[in-house]
Amino acid sequence: MANNQSVDDKLLLSRAYDAIELSERTGCPRFLGFLNEHETAYLKANISPKRGCAFYGGYDGADRLMMGVGAEEYDYPITALEFTYKPEYDLRHRDFLGSLMALGLRRDAVGDILCEKGRTVVFVRDDIASFVISQTDRIGRVGVKVGYADTADLPAPDDAEEISCTVSSLRLDAFVAAVTDLSREKAARLIRSELVMIDHVTTADVSAALSEGAAVTIRKYGKFVLTAISGLTRKGRVKISVKRFR
Repeated sequence: MANNQSVDDKLLLSRAYDAIELSERTGCPRFLGFLNEHETAYLKANISPKRGCAFYGGYDGADRLMMGVGAEEYDYPITALEFTYKPEYDLRHRDFLGSLMALGLRRDAVGDILCEKGRTVVFVRDDIASFVISQTDRIGRVGVKVGYADTADLPAPDDAEEISCTVSSLRLDAFVAAVTDLSREKAARLIRSELVMIDHVTTADVSAALSEGAAVTIRKYGKFVLTAISGLTRKGRVKISVKRFR
């Protein structure tokens, strides 16, 4: 078990073991979540595979996942809701999340939010699906219609952009400075304040080395995936390509 657990991590692990023990005692499936990527990575690293935990978010490739114990995919209490609206309105993940939180929902009741022009699919816990349908006719100032979604036809998310830049090295502080347009000093301050994660694990190491495929999440700035390292410039700087998720 990791030694650098935060209070939130310890509470999460305790809740996970409570679910495991209850499932083992009753013989019934138990669930925890939706979990963010850090929480999922933390539980996977700290719970033995022998305890029978699995993670699922309603579709293959989901980011926010429920932890299930003694469960098959069809057991997970997850419902997909479809929001439709005029395609000229550019609604984003943050718009839906803000409106749903304004209904008084807990963050762990809402899973992935997949947006495309005119249509968004939101994964929620079964027990709040009918409430969301009955209480939602607008997202922000945009009128929407809400119903149950077909998970065989999910939107292709359009909330990522490709950016290219150069860095002095593949150290974490240099990468954070480049993608946030901050000074190296301010980037290092973010990292030391434990506001940065590499592959969903918080780090305070400003000199941590990155490689292709690394996912760097910076609180209030978003998630950045280092997709390619393309050699050096004439001045010896490293050319990189990054996918930024808004």
